Amino acid sequence: MILSRTIARRRVAAGIRPSWFEAWSLVIFDAVLFFGIAGLSAPYIMGGLAASKGVWLYVALFVIYFVPMQIVLITSAMWAAKSRWSDED
Repeated sequence: MILSRTIARRRVAAGIRPSWFEAWSLVIFDAVLFFGIAGLSAPYIMGGLAASKGVWLYVALFVIYFVPMQIVLITSAMWAAKSRWSDED
């Protein structure tokens, strides 16, 4: 998220309008990076959550995985869209 945001901010400031692939490849990179980190940390997190039963397991998984994923991907997508946006009529 930090890399895609930084690159998009530089593009917006410089007035460079990237192609669709250039803008959205950063979002794909962020998604792959997030899922890689989540996949590597899953055994440790799931080991700690193994004692949880019932709805608390789902609440913990929601807070640990889903919320951060949405923050990263939505922020990356906003900057990708903003970098492609033009104010021309």
